[in-house]
Amino acid sequence: MDFPVSHQQYNEHDGIRPTEYDENGIPRGGPAYYPGQNMTVPPNADRYEGNFDARTGEPFPHLRRRADGIIGPALMFVNTDLQAATWRGSVLVMAPRGYPPPTVVLNDGTAPSLPFPSVLLDTYKMTVFYRIDIDVLLDVHREKKVEYRVNNTGPTYQFFVPAQTTPWRFCFWSCNGWSLSVSDEDKQKLGGDNVVWDDLLQKHSTMPFHVQVCGGDQLYSDKIWQSDIWKPWLSIKDKLARRDAPFTPEMAAFADDFYFTHYVKCFFMSKFGDSMTTIPISTIIDDHDIWDGIGSYPDYLQNSRVFVQLKEYAFKYWKLYQAHTNQNLARQHGYFGNRGYGWLKNFGPYTAALGPDTRYERSLHQIIEPRTYDMIFERLNGLSPSVRHLVIFLGVPIVYPRLTYIEKTLSGIKSMGLTKLSFIAKQKSLVNIWGEPELSDDMNDHWTSSVHMEERKVFILRLQEFARTRNVRVTFVAGDVHCCGAGRFASANPALPPERDYRFMPQIISSAIMNIPPPNMVIRAVHAGAKTYELDRFTDEKMYRLFELDVNGRSPPNNNTKMLARRNFSSYVEDLENHSMIVNIHVQNENNQGTKAYPVTIAALAPSNNVV
Repeated sequence: MDFPVSHQQYNEHDGIRPTEYDENGIPRGGPAYYPGQNMTVPPNADRYEGNFDARTGEPFPHLRRRADGIIGPALMFVNTDLQAATWRGSVLVMAPRGYPPPTVVLNDGTAPSLPFPSVLLDTYKMTVFYRIDIDVLLDVHREKKVEYRVNNTGPTYQFFVPAQTTPWRFCFWSCNGWSLSVSDEDKQKLGGDNVVWDDLLQKHSTMPFHVQVCGGDQLYSDKIWQSDIWKPWLSIKDKLARRDAPFTPEMAAFADDFYFTHYVKCFFMSKFGDSMTTIPISTIIDDHDIWDGIGSYPDYLQNSRVFVQLKEYAFKYWKLYQAHTNQNLARQHGYFGNRGYGWLKNFGPYTAALGPDTRYERSLHQIIEPRTYDMIFERLNGLSPSVRHLVIFLGVPIVYPRLTYIEKTLSGIKSMGLTKLSFIAKQKSLVNIWGEPELSDDMNDHWTSSVHMEERKVFILRLQEFARTRNVRVTFVAGDVHCCGAGRFASANPALPPERDYRFMPQIISSAIMNIPPPNMVIRAVHAGAKTYELDRFTDEKMYRLFELDVNGRSPPNNNTKMLARRNFSSYVEDLENHSMIVNIHVQNENNQGTKAYPVTIAALAPSNNVV
């Protein structure tokens, strides 16, 4: 047997107990089932002991997708080794502590591979995290379907890799969860969790994606603040006293358990979990992966001992579940930053993908530290000469309508001390649990916030110089805002076509795959701010009128043609004939069945690009 069995599961008279199934057809443990196991979810489903046997680490039936006690697998795309023509990836597997280290066997249509061994990343209670590095040699002309099994037992999974000479296909999505304020009724009106997920997986079944880029808010961790454990800290009125109050051992134990369990439930009891068995992920982090607005609060909160230490626990589990790494191995695994965890990958020879970490180093005064920007451009300058597109994935859009009037209103509320008035504090839509204006973190999160405009400008100008000297088209893709749209930076000279304009940098906004869209009044406010703006005297920026018609064939509400408040994801395919990038934003239909595609074509930058 390649999976372990305990004495309760096996005896010399009966052998292995036959697999038992619940009403949903999910194995009740099969070989891992033991007499006396509680077959219902214990009362506290948000704790480890509500999902795993505390003695053995065996997952309870509601978590099982395999007959053994393994949670996963979850595929991740690591990089393309262009010189060796090799696709590199990793598989995350979680197993009870008593199990032997797992292996993965691949079959790319030639012959089964030797088992790929695992590396132990971490352990929580009786559960062990393993990373298994895998690689596939790319054929010259033939795309491959690669089958794989964990421990050479159980289900056979599959993923797809392109050939050396065929286009890469990838998808992007963000905001895979619900805000705490969303009612069950509102969820039902949208068709529940999986309308867009079902469409994405259906499209994958007919034209497989090679990578899914998860654009932030892969789960919503805001629930962590609902625990009573924070009440003594939140009750401290003096800001400096709250800043210096200790992060207690009880807080640490709660944080460890919360993030471990919340990830298990959100990742492995969902369509996202299903997708990770067949579409390798590459993830960037946004605030809700940690908690709402992290990095955009005043210094006394950001630098408080509680915030600083709690953020470390959030990043510990982001690294394990989303990056297949840990603190000691992160740099070895390709993540970089002065303190954060960004990445740069080759989506084949023609497209490079950059995923900056815009959360770990974030403060009210900066998004990314100067040294990290230098590290980004050092790596960009080392890209292969074959690269024609650089796609930069950001949590929050960098081309976006200005919301300065909202910023000024919130600044006025704060400057007048209104947050201290009881009648304001009772209005939960105005003040958050820390006594700060509720929307101020959302405003400060944006690249177009007044506090970040200079940093944004310097970043864009450095990217312009990179595009000019390397003849690489720079494109931004972002999520966060629960609506979709497209915009661009471009030379102020209207006669200059995109093919010759290194300042032309389009942006796709694709959000959310699950969460509720903003109400129409918000879209109206955003649309009102969607004007043409000047970055400098050579560059302007604007949003496109992409949505002349809504998914129902009629004009969108209030003729808001630049931003559409519907759930969505986006797809990207290289056109190797002219090196353009074909983009589609797939927007959920009004009847909650399937999506309508809105196409955008991103032209490559010609070698004879404008040098003025």
